[in-house]
Amino acid sequence: MNINLAPLSISELEQLIADANTLIERKKNESIRNAKAEIEKIAAEAGLTIEELMGIAKPAAGGAGKGSRKPAAVKFRHPKDENLTWSGRGKRPNWLQDELAKGKKLEDFAV
Repeated sequence: MNINLAPLSISELEQLIADANTLIERKKNESIRNAKAEIEKIAAEAGLTIEELMGIAKPAAGGAGKGSRKPAAVKFRHPKDENLTWSGRGKRPNWLQDELAKGKKLEDFAV
């Protein structure tokens, strides 16, 4: 595509840029709407919501993974502050990372 822009004035070029930016934004939004509609269709065919499909929400009752987990038992506790605990699930808490960085061992905090 080759368009000769040389004969246009500065104000015409600026208007062309503004119009092009508006059109680009409109096409991006249309693309997002189309993608979302396609994803919603795929999720519906699988009997899921988009959130469930993307792993953001838990499946509805009766599906895989129904119910909720019990709180995990405490496996590690700070020796000086018993309110600082960790179940061993998920990311290590900052207090434990700090203590391990000081050279202590994970076993030192086992309950």
